[in-house]
Amino acid sequence: MSVRPHSRTSSPSVAVVGAGPTAIGLLERLIASAPELSGSERLQVHLVDPHPPGGGRVWRAAQPSLLWANSLAADVTVVPDPSVTVEGPVGEGSTLWQWVEAVGRALPAGDPIGDEARRLAPNGFPSRPLVNAYLGWVLAQVVESARPWADVHLHTGTAVDVRVADDGVTVVLADGREVSADRAVLAQGHLDAHATDEEAATARRAAAAGATYLPTAYTADLDLSVLAPGEPVLVRGAGLAFTDLMVLLTSGRGGQFTPDGDRLRYLPSGSEPVLHVGSRRGVPYRAKLGYVWAGPPVPLQFFTPAAVDAQFGDRPLDLRADLAPVIARELGWAHYTELFRAHPERTALPWAEFAERYAATDDPVAVAALVQAAVPDPADRFDLAARDRPLAGARSADAEALQETVRDLVRADLTRSADPAHSADAAVFTALLYCHGTLAGLVGAGRLTPRSEAEDVSGWWMNLFSYLASGPPAPRLAELLALSEAGVLRFLGADAQFELDTAAGVFRARSASVEGTVEARAMVEARVPAPSVAATPDQLVTALLTRGVAAEKVLADPTAPGGVRSTGRLHVDADQRVVDATGQAQERLFALGFWTSGAQVAAFARPRTNAPFFRQNDALARRLWRALVPAAVPAAA
Repeated sequence: MSVRPHSRTSSPSVAVVGAGPTAIGLLERLIASAPELSGSERLQVHLVDPHPPGGGRVWRAAQPSLLWANSLAADVTVVPDPSVTVEGPVGEGSTLWQWVEAVGRALPAGDPIGDEARRLAPNGFPSRPLVNAYLGWVLAQVVESARPWADVHLHTGTAVDVRVADDGVTVVLADGREVSADRAVLAQGHLDAHATDEEAATARRAAAAGATYLPTAYTADLDLSVLAPGEPVLVRGAGLAFTDLMVLLTSGRGGQFTPDGDRLRYLPSGSEPVLHVGSRRGVPYRAKLGYVWAGPPVPLQFFTPAAVDAQFGDRPLDLRADLAPVIARELGWAHYTELFRAHPERTALPWAEFAERYAATDDPVAVAALVQAAVPDPADRFDLAARDRPLAGARSADAEALQETVRDLVRADLTRSADPAHSADAAVFTALLYCHGTLAGLVGAGRLTPRSEAEDVSGWWMNLFSYLASGPPAPRLAELLALSEAGVLRFLGADAQFELDTAAGVFRARSASVEGTVEARAMVEARVPAPSVAATPDQLVTALLTRGVAAEKVLADPTAPGGVRSTGRLHVDADQRVVDATGQAQERLFALGFWTSGAQVAAFARPRTNAPFFRQNDALARRLWRALVPAAVPAAA
């Protein structure tokens, strides 16, 4: 393998591919540790991104303000606060809401971001362009704070390759420019994906039959003009990608919502298609909580690394069989801890007695009996299975009855998500975040079985996590109800199945919730593409894989066809170093993000939760400093 020599600059240097939230988080941690670890050296940081720095592609300003973040304005930060436990120094933090109050509202009248900031409340949901403005401001602040220690260089362009040599790296841009550095970090965020083989085959068959098929993609990037007004469209998926699709095809086509008592009424523009949406659950994701929870987070009791080791030893773990019951027990503990703390009048036993008996057994029958005795109102009890699959076993008399059943579930969810009297839900939300951190650590340590790591983490777990903790803003579900009542949106039910009839030129859908089928000449896969580094159009990743500089992580598993399981993710080791095709970790090339085999942490954090995002970034930043300036680090470090 021939690699052009790297031209060493006089100062230590890092090139970061990507200038979105992940890159901002890493840069902030690099600068935070500079006074301690830089010695007399001045760091050169190169940020490479085709989009304006700060938001990257997902949070770019050039998208409709109709598209929102699905987190409260008070619940977003990319800057660590005193809750974060890391080696590097931590300041007071800076949240999106603080930016709104101090900066956003000071923007001049007529500025779209300033006008939105003045309307926004802490329990409101910001638009993605406003989040972009916050991220750009944070990046500017970090760059300013770097001045005593580092220079930050912004390179607008698309990185198409990274050449790795013994003495450094060279990032190659699409226009031929080259950026040389000592180390490189890949932080592109979510990767695009080619259609899967099944999707590509469906698209070909649909086109030949005169039907329209849109495979999985990021909704904001889709050409939705192919979906005709008034025509039925089948939609597979009821999560966040569907929420974006719903918005763009209704409000985005001129439809309007007007208050009607305590509900909304939809006034169609006439340009909307009719959306028939189905999924495994058959219901949309649960609404994000509409209040800022003041209660203290409940520390994990049963799903800590130490507790997992004590219960299971060091054997490989199956996420569904071994850990799912532990996670359910943990979420129940968080729920009841908050219920007894904040709403003791709705309990019938002393907390000390309940806690002792709950912690003493993991027998579901014994726990159910305890809960029945201690919590009189079934609405105050925690039943993960019922929350996860509310339509399970239910069958409606006809399609109209199904519509009202789902609407009733959504109305109940909206009422509950807006009421702090159900603050136990907020405790469960935070416990899910903590459980995600434990699971990320188990994955990073190689504790899961190959099948479970390859399938359950991005499958069962992320689906459950997203459904319970990462659903749409409540106002979007209020709009969904109005669209349903107006007949613009129809629910197909649970365990929806879709097929293409090429002879008739139509897609058909059926579900376990009601008899009959629904036909349409168009279908949309309203889901975010699963990570697949082997099937991405990203030129940089493809170049690295082709040359063997990087590799997809595959897991040896004698029970799988061919003895291996693909993960779809770029192989990185526990230190975030990219692992090459021979299994050797690269000392000069690192990667972060959901598309890697490292910890699956979000690029945003909820304030005051010691989020894994900061721990990952701090560890890598200090690792980079110690590699770049080894003389400045004591031998014991």
